[in-house]
Amino acid sequence: MSDPDDAPAPDPAPGDPAPVELPHGWVRIGERRWWSTWVGATTAFTFLLAFQGVNFVFRIAEVTFRWDLALLIAVAVTAGLFAVVTLIRNARAPQPWVDLDTGRLRAGDRQPIPLAQIDRAVLSTAPVGKGGRVLVLRVTAKEARVEFILRDRQDATLDPTSTAVLAEALRRTSIAMPTSIHDPTGRFARYNFPGHVDRDDAVALVEHPPAAGDPLPAAW
Repeated sequence: MSDPDDAPAPDPAPGDPAPVELPHGWVRIGERRWWSTWVGATTAFTFLLAFQGVNFVFRIAEVTFRWDLALLIAVAVTAGLFAVVTLIRNARAPQPWVDLDTGRLRAGDRQPIPLAQIDRAVLSTAPVGKGGRVLVLRVTAKEARVEFILRDRQDATLDPTSTAVLAEALRRTSIAMPTSIHDPTGRFARYNFPGHVDRDDAVALVEHPPAAGDPLPAAW
């Protein structure tokens, strides 16, 4: 008789992420590309506003309109606006990192958070483009919070390594649906705490981020 332990492992279910060997040390979860958010039509629109603003200032100051000077000022103003917006965005939602060896999570250069201390997860969505949808999962521990972009404006999701590391990190957390004194069993938690998800739903969202039109977790 054959040894059951020698039996081949079952094939992964359709749609499941391919197995990935979990790396050691700090691993970047996704990559925050500011240009993917702000460059494009947004740049052209901002430049047009800056150029019109220069023209308006010239008229107020009764200065002869010069195309070369107006163009130079508009480019400088546009670059400055993008720099300021990028700094603000990076300060509010810095690049997240996970270290499974030590069981810690950090955002940018902030103090690392033990995974076991993370007890809340909130899913937020925002419509973009033609029927698209951005998905952001925010996890919190006391006063700290870290955000993960599960599906961005270009409909891109996390790479396989980031997906595997983040899913494993979430499994080691204490994430649960919040409760209140008026609903100690959490029966109405989805109504009292909209957007919150439990640990299983958080892991499922990371491994299979719903596309636009797909159902979201029941708790959401």
